[in-house]
Amino acid sequence: MVLTRITVSSGIRLPGLGYYRAEQQKLYRFGEITMQRSSVIRLIQVIILVAVMIAIILLAILSTGIGGGLGGMSTGDGTDAGQKNNSPDSPFSGTIRILTTPDIHSHIGAMNDTDTGTRIGRISALADRLGEENDTTLYLFAGDLGEGSFYHMYSGIPEVTAYSMAGFDAAVPGNHAFDFSTGLFEEWATNASYPIICANLDFTDATFNDTVKDYTILDADGVQVGIFGIITPQLEKIVILDDDVILHENTVEIGNAAVKSLKDEGADIIIALTHQDRDEDTLLAQSVPGIDLIIGGHDHLVWNETVSSGDGSKTLIVHAGKYGEEIDTVDITLENGVVTGTTLQRYEITESLPDDASITSFVTPYYDRYTESLSKGIGYTTVPLDVQKQTLRTGETNAGDFIMDAVRGNVPGVDIALLNSGSIRGDCIIPAGEISYLTLNEMFPYENLIVTVQMTGSEIKETLERSASALIVTGDGCPGDERAPSGGFLQVSGVRFTINTGAETFCIDYDTDTVKSEGERIENLSVVTESGSVVPIEMKKTYTVAVNDYMAGGGDGYTNLGAIPDARKFNTEVNLMDLVAGDIEKNSPVSPGTDGRIAVVG
Repeated sequence: MVLTRITVSSGIRLPGLGYYRAEQQKLYRFGEITMQRSSVIRLIQVIILVAVMIAIILLAILSTGIGGGLGGMSTGDGTDAGQKNNSPDSPFSGTIRILTTPDIHSHIGAMNDTDTGTRIGRISALADRLGEENDTTLYLFAGDLGEGSFYHMYSGIPEVTAYSMAGFDAAVPGNHAFDFSTGLFEEWATNASYPIICANLDFTDATFNDTVKDYTILDADGVQVGIFGIITPQLEKIVILDDDVILHENTVEIGNAAVKSLKDEGADIIIALTHQDRDEDTLLAQSVPGIDLIIGGHDHLVWNETVSSGDGSKTLIVHAGKYGEEIDTVDITLENGVVTGTTLQRYEITESLPDDASITSFVTPYYDRYTESLSKGIGYTTVPLDVQKQTLRTGETNAGDFIMDAVRGNVPGVDIALLNSGSIRGDCIIPAGEISYLTLNEMFPYENLIVTVQMTGSEIKETLERSASALIVTGDGCPGDERAPSGGFLQVSGVRFTINTGAETFCIDYDTDTVKSEGERIENLSVVTESGSVVPIEMKKTYTVAVNDYMAGGGDGYTNLGAIPDARKFNTEVNLMDLVAGDIEKNSPVSPGTDGRIAVVG
């Protein structure tokens, strides 16, 4: 008896679970054959017939180009127009499409209170229409999948699963992957259906280090697309990395090594998938020849630029904004395997777009449970917290001290923290007891991000004089529209001083940005050192000062901060509310008080 096993392997894409191999096994059992002459003749006829059938099948396979790669199953309404010509003797001529939507930051739910769909559902439906399911299309994500309390509560699983369902093919981690712990990052990264890549990150855990690879090569209808990841070399200025994370800051060296490896492994197209600022992406393009395209994120801006490298080759850089507000497509044209051009298109995500019902039905229950859980406590305060407008905008409060100490203690390298009181809301006394996310949402209704600014002692003094001008004293000689508004009064950490309201106040003509009076209200200005000692501020010394993005842009009367060159500013992308929530969770119960850092006299 003869037993034959025939195995047919086919790629099946399951929603949210990626590509899996499913083997269909067929067993054929043949009875015993008596080798008589007539049987031999019939056997020879069968063999000839089978050989003819195999030849026909092989010819059909070669003529139809069966065997596309990871670019997506060819089931969508394709928009790619590449002529498939993939035999070794005839390199590919046609178009490879790249989709990108960076910096989602957990914005995957409904687009407003009455929306019955989801942003991620619409992104997925649009991605399908743009060809995501075609063999010639790849969907790449440039970092910051999750952020904040929703991300923390569910460890990024709703985000990573939703985008697995939407068809991501590769992603680079963003800085927010490290907001809480490497363990949280590992939990969602190991659940991704797509490769997580980053060439300038290593991990001491060997298993996880193998999970986050330097690069990957994806097959797009026979075209080998090599993709390597890069995260900003300033990562340690944004977040406090666990000891198990190793950051390599020389991205040019890393990039050159990755390009060489990808070329050695046969990549036809090379893409850098990055999460870094514009100047960092520009440097990478200029210094690393051989990159055909940079798909970037991190700066939340919409821009594109073609940059020449040292060998004269050109690299297109594309950033597609934030929060899933748009999808960008880049069509890479090849002639006989050589890249000859790129075409960029942008598509806005709106409520009028169709929705992917399967993704929306998956995501919505998470948001329903999240909304219910907001009222649950995340920590405990043993004392009431004063967030009354009258006290916050005229002096020191225990809530103000607690918030500012949390900023200075949790943003790496910060010497001083300054925050306009108008960014802290609620106007009440929060009673002692549990603190919930609902409480914090009321305190921080704005999505303020922390920006660090390099400032001299004299610039800090001017900023505090502007803050002191928010205290209006009858007859002080400065009109109300030529001084900081009441919400511009600063809560602080890392400095101590006296405000003498009887002294000359700061005054400015905002229309011309002309300072009429520099002010003399700030007295006894000192800084708190890392060891906790208090020393006089040095006017010529440079300090790292944390403010919010609103102040950094000149808001609430701080035009002096707005005028500081961007080269001296660094947007950490750390959300103020998330930072405070994390501090409460870590240190609960908390018992904040005041320590006399702001003394008002006069």
